[in-house]
Amino acid sequence: MQLRTIKNKNMKWWVGIISCMALFLFIIFFSYEKMGFIWKGVKIEATLEQKVDSSIAEIKGVASKATYISINGREIFINKEGEFKESIALLPGFSIVTINAKDKFGKTAEKQFEIVKEESAPAVAVID
Repeated sequence: MQLRTIKNKNMKWWVGIISCMALFLFIIFFSYEKMGFIWKGVKIEATLEQKVDSSIAEIKGVASKATYISINGREIFINKEGEFKESIALLPGFSIVTINAKDKFGKTAEKQFEIVKEESAPAVAVID
């Protein structure tokens, strides 16, 4: 009996039901997209630039939605857009530079750079 009642509804009823369902789905999708910052967390985009003849490297990037950021455990400053720029000294050999970021909800992100700096010492000749 119930199925027959639903089949006998007119077109206006069906358009109204489908419109309500579409509006409900749109509200759910819109809310999911707008509240995504809560479960997506912080995202780090960074580059490391090093000059060939220098032992100083510069790290530049953006940590979107970050409230705290550190490089190798040392806190650095970021602006309101999440942009940062920091210079670090590199020692000869293998180095790992780690960037950690945290947002206000406690979500964390990490990015690592592995660098091999060859020691470029000048040759010394000893004459007897």
